[in-house]
Amino acid sequence: MATNMADSFSYDTLFSENSSDTPLNVVKHAKYDFAVAYPAPETLPMDGLIQALRTAVDSDSMKTAQGMAYYPHQLGSQELREYTSEKLTSDRGFTVGADEIALTNGSGESIGLVIQALTNPGDVVLAEEFVYMGTLNQLRRSGADIRGVAIDDGGIIPEALDEQIAELTANGSKPKYLYTIPEHQNPTGSTLSAERRKAILDIAHKHRMPILEDDCYVDLRFEGETQPAFRALDDSGIVVYVASYSKLLAPGLRLGYFTAAPEVMRRALGFKQGSGPNQFAAMAIEGFLRNNLDSHRDSFSPVLRAKRDAMVASLEENFGGSGAEWSTPEGGCYVWLTMPEGADIASIRDEVLEQGVGYVAGTNFEADASGRTGHNCARLCFAFESTQKNTEGIALLAQLFKQHGAM
Repeated sequence: MATNMADSFSYDTLFSENSSDTPLNVVKHAKYDFAVAYPAPETLPMDGLIQALRTAVDSDSMKTAQGMAYYPHQLGSQELREYTSEKLTSDRGFTVGADEIALTNGSGESIGLVIQALTNPGDVVLAEEFVYMGTLNQLRRSGADIRGVAIDDGGIIPEALDEQIAELTANGSKPKYLYTIPEHQNPTGSTLSAERRKAILDIAHKHRMPILEDDCYVDLRFEGETQPAFRALDDSGIVVYVASYSKLLAPGLRLGYFTAAPEVMRRALGFKQGSGPNQFAAMAIEGFLRNNLDSHRDSFSPVLRAKRDAMVASLEENFGGSGAEWSTPEGGCYVWLTMPEGADIASIRDEVLEQGVGYVAGTNFEADASGRTGHNCARLCFAFESTQKNTEGIALLAQLFKQHGAM
């Protein structure tokens, strides 16, 4: 017999202490959407990925069927791990075997597994003063006490890092590890030089503090020289290395990976739910990139450069002379806009979005979540929209900032 609404079952006393009533995040998209975190959609190699799948099936349909009949290996596809090992050697300058690499559902899962393996509630964890909010959310869920490290246009300032660790240690709050995005950092777009990386490694060894290196944007460089990975500069095990195929190919593939010292790998994988990631996605990625990596990079690099140039030129035209500053990254997806001190573009973000321009306010990226240092900053994604929309959208953004008294 059906019950009426008055008899609806109540879970009020049954929820776990760690759960929260979180509303679904319905993302709104503006006409000029600089708030997204996506690479150029027109460079997604759909035909190539489909052809790679077709080739794999046609070449050995029985092997493919057998592979799909089982859940994936805990580490993920053997073929893609072997390719990843080769790519790390050729692209990033360090060598690890296929069995030292774990494939995951995007780099976010890799980061989450490592965070769970290393973090107790109350542990002090360091990160760039402004850093990717997805990782900040994972750190906070683990109860980490996140402290922002001073940065400039070149990323983390080694001297400031050393002083901060020494001060925290003296006060009984020695940092557990450092999380960093050293190449085309999200949100600022900065890249750490080889010299700074070496200095930071020296500091890490001095204080016996691991580095969690998030290298997910390294494949998106379109000018300048790629810097050596922290992991390539140090094979002691102090570096945990995370990267992704999602930004190189398509976010929807959701495939990342990590490698670390064996004891860290075992502990991290102990938190993994289920088997490795999607076999079809792994098959498509391995088949496509093994034959098309260089040509794919050659196809999207000029596209990203043109989009960045369009956004930066429009910033110069519409924000020049206003006291605003912005980054000019050599890769990745983001320009970091800093308005003069006192401007509050965080509080007007929703109104500006409704009027046609989306951006992510700097307060979302504050490592210490104080809300004090990012109110006049914004991350602008140049990679998603067309060059024309980058130009038009920045012009409209300037008009709206003036309308709202922020410029």
